[in-house]
Amino acid sequence: SMGKLIVELPDELHKELKKKATDEHKTLKEIVTGLITEYLSESEEKGVKAAGTGLCGAWDDERTAEEIIEDIKAQRRWFRRQAS
Repeated sequence: SMGKLIVELPDELHKELKKKATDEHKTLKEIVTGLITEYLSESEEKGVKAAGTGLCGAWDDERTAEEIIEDIKAQRRWFRRQAS
């Protein structure tokens, strides 16, 4: 049996993801499944390493969520300009 995951993405991100999938001859399902598998294996490795530090799951950032998101978007725009 398989679970279903429905994710709403911003149009631009969805468009870029579909284009990359087409370019790499992959389905969106293959890409998303691969990313989630990779994320889970990284989380397990980090959890093992961080467990003895007392810092497992800690996040220290003075910025608001909105400021962090805007910073990420600005970096993406900069990267796209560099790539073209």
